Amino acid sequence: MDEIKLALPLPDYRGLHQPGITDPAWATEPPPGVEGEIYERLYAGQLERQRHLHIVTADVRVHSREELGRLLTRLSDVARHQMERPPPPGRPYDSMAATRRVTVTIGFGATLFTTVAGDDRFGLAAQRPASLKIMPQMHGDDEGFHPRDHASDLIVLIASDDYYVNEYIFGLLHYGNVHPGIRVRSAERGYARPDSREPSGFEDGISNPKGSELHRLVYLRDGDGEPDWCTGGTYLAYRKIRRRLRNFFGLKEEGQQEAVFGVDKQTGERFPPSVLKTIRDAHAAKMNPRRPNHTDLFGIGDLERQILRRPYFFDDGLDEDGEDLRGIHHLSFARNLGAQYEWPVLMWQTNPDFPKKGAGFDALYGAGAAANIGGGYYFMPRAANAGEHIGGGLRL
Repeated sequence: MDEIKLALPLPDYRGLHQPGITDPAWATEPPPGVEGEIYERLYAGQLERQRHLHIVTADVRVHSREELGRLLTRLSDVARHQMERPPPPGRPYDSMAATRRVTVTIGFGATLFTTVAGDDRFGLAAQRPASLKIMPQMHGDDEGFHPRDHASDLIVLIASDDYYVNEYIFGLLHYGNVHPGIRVRSAERGYARPDSREPSGFEDGISNPKGSELHRLVYLRDGDGEPDWCTGGTYLAYRKIRRRLRNFFGLKEEGQQEAVFGVDKQTGERFPPSVLKTIRDAHAAKMNPRRPNHTDLFGIGDLERQILRRPYFFDDGLDEDGEDLRGIHHLSFARNLGAQYEWPVLMWQTNPDFPKKGAGFDALYGAGAAANIGGGYYFMPRAANAGEHIGGGLRL
């Protein structure tokens, strides 16, 4: 077993769904020669994120459906080319990667369909995804973060194992080389740690649905009450969450820090139910209650409200007070934005009477250890077929 080194899984460039959402992921069955129990526990069906992520938001500066169609065609063509492009040859004796696992994943914001001022500029309002809207203000938002001010027409997620590939693709967008009608609003940069430990030292985003269950919970299907063109797509809820480490590490005892998360810091194991009952505001209890055989007033069980979490970490240096600007780019993908994302946030995490009356807000926010400083809602359409653009079903 020690001599076997598994090649990293590759993005799916030929599937129904855009690459960079539920892939790259390890196969569900172990390859020959690999011990089954170890593979099942550590690899099978799990996402294997690329090392680096750039999150680019942009508005479109075109004035007709036809121009928008040309812009999206050009953007889709560039994305496809960059994903399929092999690494350039290096020096003769360099050990070169066969692929940098590039994915360019494109999403639409609510303002593409109707502007903040209510203008249906492209005649697309009737085709807007049913749950797509400007992210509302929520408990835990930093006083300087107003989601309405961050709303954008487009989001582009650029991921790869090479930071400079991401920078190059970002430059194409920023300097108008993709299309002069794309006006970049913001660019965020994140990195993945192999152990998934976030800046406070606790593991984050390691529990996700797998395989067919993952696809069922993430991607829209016929009959979901959405416009036809949305089938095969998914919703993205993106939050940039700052970890206020000075406040968190002010909790000197490791047990105090563990009580905030509701997990063992060393092992990542969730506290047993008997312990979580005594610390009802722990992050684990508030965001992932896991109540057996429980259904809510809509008849939905806790596990049906799972999301796909694809977190990356950021380090933006120091603020004016000398405090770390570090935290998480929290990317959540869901088939139903309201049922799988907003319900857990509004009815669980920020509900002071969940799971019991007087429990309080999620301790991460209640202790001043976290604050939302950016983000938004987006719809990520299915992959574009050859010769069409992302969102081709809009018939631009």
